Amino acid sequence: MNIQYIGHSGFSVELDHNILLFDYFEGTIPKFPHGKHIYVFVSHFHHDHFNMEIFRLLDKYASITYILSYDIAKKFKEKFFLRHGISKEVYDRIIFLPERTTRRIGDLEVQTFHSTDEGVAFLIQAENKRIYHAGDLQWWTWPGESAQEYEEMTAAFQNEIASIPSHPIDAAFLVLDPRQEDNFYMGFDYFMRHTNTKTAYPMHFWKDTSVIDRLLAMDISEAYREKIVGKEFYQI
Repeated sequence: MNIQYIGHSGFSVELDHNILLFDYFEGTIPKFPHGKHIYVFVSHFHHDHFNMEIFRLLDKYASITYILSYDIAKKFKEKFFLRHGISKEVYDRIIFLPERTTRRIGDLEVQTFHSTDEGVAFLIQAENKRIYHAGDLQWWTWPGESAQEYEEMTAAFQNEIASIPSHPIDAAFLVLDPRQEDNFYMGFDYFMRHTNTKTAYPMHFWKDTSVIDRLLAMDISEAYREKIVGKEFYQI
């Protein structure tokens, strides 16, 4: 399994027969080998997760499946895609997945979860590997928020993580956002303590890789520290 970081929350995962591309927003999409099927995932409509450039891959590769969160179709409608040069034939082939569903798509089993912001998170089983991409499913708690806001977000996040199957996750792409200030680590930490994750890739850190070192230096991360991919991987 070859994993490459593209930018922000964007990653590619190359397997023996398939390639998974997640939440492309910025950076350079790798050159993929021909002969493998490409699955392009978008977790929600926010500009830092969804870039229409993903459809330019159709000019280079013959075998592509687009799997987008349902909220993108709801937000932009078919006319938006047609205005941006996406043919109706291509649009009709896009798979828009709702939250909390499991579907067999080609060689993959795709499960979605309800995001605590917009759209979905993905859990994909492919070629005996399980890959999780959080999108914006995160414990979005902030300094200065009310007790009610904290309680509601905490319940929403923890309940959703509890619904993730207990099977081992080979690679998890998890939010580690410095904008949350002292609360930046909470969602990442909770996920690692409540799932069976082998390797965790921080993302959504807005080019501030110092948050990775901050988490690695905290006593709280001792139990899973060796599973966290360090900032050297990101080459920013």
